[in-house]
Amino acid sequence: MSDLKKIYSQMWAGSIDKYKNNICEIDPLINDKTDMRRGITILSYLDNSLGQQISHFLDVMKIIEPEQYYYPIKELHLTILSIISCTTAFKLSNINVDDYSSIFKQAVKNIGTFKINFKGLTVSPSCILIQGFPEGKQLNQLRDALRAGFRKANLESTIDLRYELVTAHTTAVRCQKPFKNSHDLMHLLSKYREHDFGTLEVNSLDLVFNNWYQNLSVTKKLSHSDL
Repeated sequence: MSDLKKIYSQMWAGSIDKYKNNICEIDPLINDKTDMRRGITILSYLDNSLGQQISHFLDVMKIIEPEQYYYPIKELHLTILSIISCTTAFKLSNINVDDYSSIFKQAVKNIGTFKINFKGLTVSPSCILIQGFPEGKQLNQLRDALRAGFRKANLESTIDLRYELVTAHTTAVRCQKPFKNSHDLMHLLSKYREHDFGTLEVNSLDLVFNNWYQNLSVTKKLSHSDL
């Protein structure tokens, strides 16, 4: 957990001065209907109780910064592993879904349920993230099992191509316009910096075909597994 705290703290330190000056990196494709970036992800959706707790924070922030992109409660999720990163070149027809589903189910079958405590928030240049802290080692074991399974199968993947996923956050807000009220925004972020949003018991996982933002209107469930 100390390593995760250090990572989240480094993220905060690296971007918070920009937020103080109403600066954020704008994502120009959030509302672009022609954005055809697609990929494959293994994830767990946050339950309604946790989603409601995060929603309370988002409702306040919407008053301060109404023009940003706020994840709907039902789309808040924990990424277990990105199997194929979203690109315009990828099509679902490129792969045999059964092969991917088989590796997914084999990797998760002995993991069992595990918990993620979502406590505090941090920021990146373009996003506000709710910090997640796993209880126990199952999440790391699961990710390692998935990495090993896909390596052995020699299927198309981009696992850890950009960076090795080690955090357990959920993205709650994306910047789609410059900030306008840094004073009130900083007050809010500081208030929730160590806020305990609650704990997620991960008891099921989905293998999905998705776009960059994990919009449910685009997401297609390819496989499901109870833990």
